[in-house]
Amino acid sequence: MLFGLRAHLGYHPETMTQPRALSDQSAWLSVSRKRPFIACVSALSLLLLIHAVLAAAQAPAQPSKSVWDGIFSEGQAQRGRGFYNEHCATCHGADLQGAEHRALKGDRFWTSWQDTTVDRLLAHVSTNMPHSEDGSLKGTLGAGVYADIVAYILSRNDFPAGATELSATSSVGVRIVKKGGSGELPAGSFVHVVGCLGPRGADRNWTLVKASRPSRVIEGQEPDVKAALGDRQYTLMFVMTALDKFAGHRMSVRASLIGEGGAQGLNVTTIKSVSDTCE
Repeated sequence: MLFGLRAHLGYHPETMTQPRALSDQSAWLSVSRKRPFIACVSALSLLLLIHAVLAAAQAPAQPSKSVWDGIFSEGQAQRGRGFYNEHCATCHGADLQGAEHRALKGDRFWTSWQDTTVDRLLAHVSTNMPHSEDGSLKGTLGAGVYADIVAYILSRNDFPAGATELSATSSVGVRIVKKGGSGELPAGSFVHVVGCLGPRGADRNWTLVKASRPSRVIEGQEPDVKAALGDRQYTLMFVMTALDKFAGHRMSVRASLIGEGGAQGLNVTTIKSVSDTCE
């Protein structure tokens, strides 16, 4: 009778809210149990990521390519020979020994291009050649032709051929360095040096002390006047500026090397003070 009354009044035990509350609580407990697992997985992922980053940072750097690594093919150099004879030999000589313009092999090549990169050489040739009085022929030969000509120039400087052809992309960062040489820039190279202006010598020439190693001046780039000082000393030759008030200053010098690495001094083009203290 009581059950019937409850049913009549809408009391249905199977639909009471209490079981639903227990069900919700069970779901919350289930999620709560999963949270430590999720946190553990996240922490493990973070550790793996850190390990990968550290491993990449500690991995030995791959040495950059140089002209001794076979960066052009023999066939490409042969094609370049034909293009060179057609477009370049009149100015630079049939044997690259120089004619109306500078030589492209031997000492002159090293003076111009040592410690630079093949992409700079290729860019220079591509934007400045062939020569004409009005400049109308510059850059007119096409990227492939210029790459072939540079391959020929490299071959005539006794760099080895390889299996792949030279291109604007493959030339990027390829160093032009001597093999087994002193590593010093050759005499006549146009360079930048920083150092401290020392006293005049017995020959009345100024000296640059605590000076940096010479770095080649690259067209279109400003030299680093804040470069680290070094332990070199140079005689400053043919200085046309009064320097007495700059004694002890940090100086920025652009010059041509006299002797390999500037062993006999610097033929100064410009010199300026960049700091009144030698730091």
